[in-house]
Amino acid sequence: ALERAEKYLSLAGLAAVLLTLLTTFLPLSLPPPGWLPLWLGVLTALAVLVGFAGPTLLRLKRVSALKVLRRELDPLPASAWLVVLMASLVFGGLLWLYSGDFALAASLLVGGLVMLVVLWGLGALLLGLVLRLAARLPQGGSDRGELSQAVRLGGRQLARRRSASLGQLLAFAVTFFAMAMIALVRGDLLATWQEQLPEDTPNYFAINIQPGERDAFVEALEANADDRTALYPMVRGRLTSINGEPAREAVPTASRGDGSLRRELNLTWQAELPEGNRIVAGQWFDELQDGDGQLGWLGAVDTEPQDAAVPISLEDGLAERLGLALGDRVAFTIGSEEIVGEVASLRNLDWDSFRPNFFVIFPPGVLERFGHSFITAFHLDASEGETLRYLVRNFPAVSLLNIEAILAQVRDVVTQVTRAVELVLAFVLLAGVSVLYAALTASRPARAHESGLLRVFGAGGSLISRVQGAEFAILGLASGLMGALLAELATAGIYVAWLDLTPRLHPWLWLVLPLGGALLIGAIGHALSRGLRKQAPAASLGLLGEA
Repeated sequence: ALERAEKYLSLAGLAAVLLTLLTTFLPLSLPPPGWLPLWLGVLTALAVLVGFAGPTLLRLKRVSALKVLRRELDPLPASAWLVVLMASLVFGGLLWLYSGDFALAASLLVGGLVMLVVLWGLGALLLGLVLRLAARLPQGGSDRGELSQAVRLGGRQLARRRSASLGQLLAFAVTFFAMAMIALVRGDLLATWQEQLPEDTPNYFAINIQPGERDAFVEALEANADDRTALYPMVRGRLTSINGEPAREAVPTASRGDGSLRRELNLTWQAELPEGNRIVAGQWFDELQDGDGQLGWLGAVDTEPQDAAVPISLEDGLAERLGLALGDRVAFTIGSEEIVGEVASLRNLDWDSFRPNFFVIFPPGVLERFGHSFITAFHLDASEGETLRYLVRNFPAVSLLNIEAILAQVRDVVTQVTRAVELVLAFVLLAGVSVLYAALTASRPARAHESGLLRVFGAGGSLISRVQGAEFAILGLASGLMGALLAELATAGIYVAWLDLTPRLHPWLWLVLPLGGALLIGAIGHALSRGLRKQAPAASLGLLGEA
């Protein structure tokens, strides 16, 4: 009972230490550690234990005493593969438990298995390429020749244990990949995105400009701002119905929690298509005129305001999420009144322009009677502090948003989060080192026998030391190369899909990760193999049966 209490106290102490470390990185207060995470951790550990130790334990009942003496092991029985399958199902169940979404858990499980197969094949190709390059190193009698000889011998030892080496390669490659992605997200992606913006990109938003101070505010900006957008009127309205049905019931199930249904939208009116907007379906308002050159819908609005629908233009992403198409009718509640709009066009917006964008645009003559304010964006150099103070002093009701300050805060939050992830990755790296140690322990008889043979044929301790270091350095080099490749592919996907930027190579990745991996894994493997180098040749050859 005393030992069990000591274990619980040690676990609680470890949880408290981790909580303290994470609290220093994350800008929020974390809840105190409880018993549920402990039991979930125990359940996860048992699932992993059944999946990986179960096959070995099942094999014991089929091994005779004579086979134990001869150290002969049969292939895994079919029931062992069944245990592995059950462990995968248990792992999927844990994903379901953690996420609360069966479809998401199943997708992650299947996607993870597919990705594992792809990474295994990619790792096999990369490891084979590195080993072939190591085998072709030139021979010679100088110090350089001795180094190339050690690399060739280390590559051969790595090739003899290709399956185990592949597992270690994947573990370290994924860890290096995650570390590289953290470095790229924290410093490169935001910087690259900002570099793509024009120099005169607006860096301030001005909102809540009242109609009575509109002209004076524009005059102040024109005298000092390098560039500014047009002033857009804004009216707040809530989307309440779609085609006569309540909005939440008319949209797809997955979109019922969309933000556009849970809050008021900023509505505006424009006679011309705003800058940065592109019509992808339907027609703009000036193309909806009748034969007399008048907007045919306007007379209907004046005579039957309750039943007539006015044409509106929607952002294509919002229409896709809510399942809207051309001709659909949507109703907006503004104050105590309801305005019905008919979707006449869909627009694609340039969200990276830092200009005011609107999900819904009405034509002129509909929203003007409602209370409204104006919004604009403009660019001020850092030296224009006096202009900023003038705007704040003379227009106290106008809210000025500094985009650069917001981006700086986003960067700080990203930095804090990535520091917390780095702490977790440090434990992942330690787990990889544990896997490497376990592989060394499992292959110790074979490695000791190889070392003994090298000594019998005249190899000195320095050559054996170099061979062992070269073996793990090659493993680290291949892991770093694969980590760099995965990081480049992932960042290229982010550049194209999310940031709409041209992908670019990061040469430092191909230098730091392979060399760092070779030095790190080489040093760790060399240190863990120290006991083999001190073993006498006779004792090493005596382990032949265990090899």
